[in-house]
Amino acid sequence: MLLKLAVRNVRRSARDYAIYFVTIVAGVAVFYAFNSIESQQVLFDIEATASAEMFRMTSNFMTMFSVLIAFVLGFLVVYANRFLIRRRKREFGTYLLLGMSSASTSAIVLAETALVGLASLAVGLAFGIAFSQLLSFATAQLFGLIMSEYHFVFSERALVSTLACFGIIYAIAALLNLVSVNRFKLIDLLSADIRNEKALVRNPALYLAGLSAAIGLLVYAYLQLGESELIMLDDPRFLRATLCMMAGSLMLFGSLAGFAVNALARADGAYLKGLRPFTANQIASKVNTAFLSMWAVCMMLFFSITVFSVGMGVCDILTDDVEGAAPYDATLRSDVYYENALDVEKPSSEAIDERRNAFAESQPAVFTLAESWDYDILAKLEADVAGWNETVKSAAQLDYYEIPGVTYGPLLASVESRTGMQGADESLAESNLVVLSLSQFNATRALIGQAPIELGEGECAVNNTVSMSEGIALEIAQSRQSVDILGRRLIMQERALETQTQTSAIAAAGLEIIVPDSVVEELKSLGAIPLYSYVNAMYHKPGEASDAMLREGIARMYEADAQAGLYDAEWVEQIDAALDAEQFPISIWPVTQMIERSQMLAQAGGLRMLITYLAIYIGLVLLVATAAILAIQQLSETADSLPRYRTLAHLGCDTRMIDRSVLAQTLMYFLLPLAVAVCHAGYVIYLLTSNLFEPMGISAAGPVLMAAALVVAVYGGYLLVTFLASRSMIQSHLRRGARYA
Repeated sequence: MLLKLAVRNVRRSARDYAIYFVTIVAGVAVFYAFNSIESQQVLFDIEATASAEMFRMTSNFMTMFSVLIAFVLGFLVVYANRFLIRRRKREFGTYLLLGMSSASTSAIVLAETALVGLASLAVGLAFGIAFSQLLSFATAQLFGLIMSEYHFVFSERALVSTLACFGIIYAIAALLNLVSVNRFKLIDLLSADIRNEKALVRNPALYLAGLSAAIGLLVYAYLQLGESELIMLDDPRFLRATLCMMAGSLMLFGSLAGFAVNALARADGAYLKGLRPFTANQIASKVNTAFLSMWAVCMMLFFSITVFSVGMGVCDILTDDVEGAAPYDATLRSDVYYENALDVEKPSSEAIDERRNAFAESQPAVFTLAESWDYDILAKLEADVAGWNETVKSAAQLDYYEIPGVTYGPLLASVESRTGMQGADESLAESNLVVLSLSQFNATRALIGQAPIELGEGECAVNNTVSMSEGIALEIAQSRQSVDILGRRLIMQERALETQTQTSAIAAAGLEIIVPDSVVEELKSLGAIPLYSYVNAMYHKPGEASDAMLREGIARMYEADAQAGLYDAEWVEQIDAALDAEQFPISIWPVTQMIERSQMLAQAGGLRMLITYLAIYIGLVLLVATAAILAIQQLSETADSLPRYRTLAHLGCDTRMIDRSVLAQTLMYFLLPLAVAVCHAGYVIYLLTSNLFEPMGISAAGPVLMAAALVVAVYGGYLLVTFLASRSMIQSHLRRGARYA
């Protein structure tokens, strides 16, 4: 009997459950689809280890962030259930008045929750499975993979995760529903429809004070964000700005509506017209009594819009032009010798032979080996790496030398004085100038089909592929800046070069100075050794098979050199440990690190997939949750206000006047938190665009427009459906009242 009554109640309350049901269906579908990504590997011919690893990493991140999504959806379910239970207080009171026990009433509520939960899970999983099939095609495009043969994909792991997550959510919701129903008193249930919400504050002066304080906090938060430039998130100014923004937004929602109504009420000509007093007080009552939920909605909207826009922008930074950033099949890097860890970012030797002397003293075995080959890494590899000529078609070496006592400071200061452009990195101005020889640079250009350049004895050139320093490089070249090296004055060629000098995930050649070979020969004669070196290689057959052959050959070279006694016991131990971990020894000549083009391309595709899906996953779920919360609140408030609309109809208000009032209330209820969230998100996106995206050559317009389209589609859709449902509810109530009149 109770189950039959529960089924009847759910069927009869389909309108009340509609938005709630659709929202949970969407949550289940998205939850399943984004947790099924790893199972999509079977659709592609993934032979590359890096590609398979990126699928696993993406799946792990989705699982991790699904915990956050589960909390959001859990909050939504519990919050929606609370409003639905509140909506039916009078119904429960009638049950108790007719003699039904509290236990039976609780059983009905439990059965209804279970019915709606099972139905939403079933429908949501069906949509989720269908959505995951579409996601496979998006994955192929993002990852740059070819779907050789499509077949249906089903993820048992995602199914179990979805059932477990939503099972727990519904169990908690059912338990809270039971507690709520058992705590209700009969008198409260029967009088629920005639009790009005009370405003927390009525004094206009307090509203004005609260609004002034809110504006002050928000202005301070924006100033702090502007000063921090959002470069370092551990900046204390960022923390202060975040706290003030949250507190200011809360105070804004708590005071704005009351202040606006009080201000509007003093303008008789504008206020005392049509249903404006009724509409204004309805809005103020909602905002004053639900400002906490509106604040939470605003913060989630802000986070949703920011994550989607910024996430897509970061994706572009990390994956933009990866083909151009990785022009060589492999780059072998040698960190020849660093006196300390700071030298990696800021070369700081004070004498030309200082690094060589320190190298000889601290690492005599490696120093002797490097000296015996005259630091010619390419010759060493060609001689001692088995299968080198069979794997590598062509290669070129680049040695980078620092010039002690000559820094980038004068170049950057000259550019700043003429144009106002700041240096790309504050530490760069204090770093020693780093140069490379013309012949090695031309040999590297030849690998990728670029024509050689020419330099006179009194000339040098600047090479740059980093977007953040592109303007500086152009200004240095076009203004014919000069540098003094070993008593020789070299003038820049007027053209800035753009040659990527290594395989990397991003363009990484930053303000490299190309000098005549005679300058480098003089440096070497004075005892200079390379700061670091690259050997760029092109394969006969590009791919992971050649990567593996080359890596294996280098590992065997290290083992042979160690067995031949070319290293002391300490270095032999480090070599063995590194090779056991399938790595190259750290800070040892001739090869410290091997960077493969195939791996860079796979990682770029994987990062694009990971960041894009995370941005969509988090942004979409938060957007749906916030819109659903507002929709359920608005529909609940409309249901509570039905007697008021009947009174308005009895007083002579026609349907159009009531519809306009409902539309104004719905618009204000939805657009107020959205407006505040858009202001916050817009300022954050502006700062990131100015300080990060534009210097990197990335446009934020695309992600922002996509975020705007998503907000219009999802949030606007909920707004429209909420208005139509509210209007339908009121009209139905008025028609019933007219029949019984």
